[in-house]
Amino acid sequence: MEYKYKAVTKDGHESFGAREATSAADLARELREQGLYLVWARDSSSATPPDDSSGKTDFWTEASRSFDFLFKHVGLAEKVVFARHLGLMIKSGFSLNKALDTLARQTPNKYFASALKDIASKVTGGKSFHESVAEHKNIFPMVFISMVKIGEASGKLEETLRLATRHLKREHILKRKIKGALVYPAIIVALMAGVGAVMMVFVLPQLAQTFSELNVPLPLSTRAFFALANFLERFWYFAAIIFLALVWSCYFFVKKTELGRKVLNFIFLKLPIFSDLTKKLNSARFARTLNSLLSGGVSMTEALKITSETLDNFFYRKAVAETIPEVEKGKTLSSVLVKYPSLFPPVVTEMTAVGEETGSLTVILKELARFFEGEVSVATKSLSSIVEPIIMILVGLAVGVFALSIIQPIYSIGTGL
Repeated sequence: MEYKYKAVTKDGHESFGAREATSAADLARELREQGLYLVWARDSSSATPPDDSSGKTDFWTEASRSFDFLFKHVGLAEKVVFARHLGLMIKSGFSLNKALDTLARQTPNKYFASALKDIASKVTGGKSFHESVAEHKNIFPMVFISMVKIGEASGKLEETLRLATRHLKREHILKRKIKGALVYPAIIVALMAGVGAVMMVFVLPQLAQTFSELNVPLPLSTRAFFALANFLERFWYFAAIIFLALVWSCYFFVKKTELGRKVLNFIFLKLPIFSDLTKKLNSARFARTLNSLLSGGVSMTEALKITSETLDNFFYRKAVAETIPEVEKGKTLSSVLVKYPSLFPPVVTEMTAVGEETGSLTVILKELARFFEGEVSVATKSLSSIVEPIIMILVGLAVGVFALSIIQPIYSIGTGL
């Protein structure tokens, strides 16, 4: 069978042609022996690229896909699986567009599948892989896009995807540890709020009525609780609107405004409970991202630019961004990072300096990333052990204030009798 194909050289030069081969996989292997990397291949007798799907979908499939687009989210775990499988398929001889199309059909997340189909279509049409991926920045991080760009230009996409997979996997592990440390406190706070709401709506109104009938003098704290309970009972819908409005306002302020992000980042950086974890987490992410990009062939200045965009904390992003013009002037990275002792501990600057002096910066950054990732793991466990007693103290105080507010009137009734 004759195939028309598009391939690239290791230098990134495009090559188009036609050749006889038993399959697209055989064509990819033959081209690779000649130093060419297959981008797409199709049967010469076909005017358009082959479509492995039957083109038939039932009503419910289409309906579920339409509904799924309301939830436009692709998790890190899904990206890890995608990068790993794409690298393995290319290594096995799949053309890039064939591998993308196959992964699109196998991906359960319909939003992600649609994006992969769009990328495959653009690659088949002649656009480069990294350009096609860059059109979906809401899914793929800049680290992944930049590494793919370098891998595609050098003809080492398979190796680059392996590095990208490793990077995304470590990022996923870090986020999972952070979320895991916050699950227990979140559950306790939610239970406290639920129990408090039940007491306010169902229990306190009955007690208030009883005390009113007995003409019991009430202390200020008790009157405040009863007033709040009466308001919630009579205007619960208004209270719900206020609560939702406050939640939405806080979310909008923190997520959508620069000032809100700065305030939250400052709190996490200065609050004793979270400060240590924040510094270790951002140091780990800085070292891991910079190592992945430099190992993938990205220049130092470009790697720093991308790294600054991937860090969670505003003050870390600002610090890394400020290193770029200094590095462009010829200064070493370690000599610039030392200006930020409150963000980067001495171990970062000293080991970076050693890596720069010995020409093994990527190795040093990799070890730094492993070190701080281990520290994050320890810090998350310590966070749980610190937060739990604090929550128990707060719960005890809340219960104590509530109990005293109710017991005082009851005691007054007893003494009056």
